[in-house]
Amino acid sequence: MAAVALSVSSEFDIFAHKPVQTSVLETVETIFRPIASVVQSDLEFCIPAENDTYIDFNIRLLDVN
Repeated sequence: MAAVALSVSSEFDIFAHKPVQTSVLETVETIFRPIASVVQSDLEFCIPAENDTYIDFNIRLLDVN
């Protein structure tokens, strides 16, 4: 009896490795204003979530005027 090779379409292959992006496409500098007055001792910022953007909080810059 001959062995039969089964083939599965790649869209149904759950064990296939998914592609991973390993490089930075662009860097964007965004300004966020505090949500309350600066008279307080704590500064609070509201940073909205985005689905397709990674925010690295280890890279930050605080500019006080």
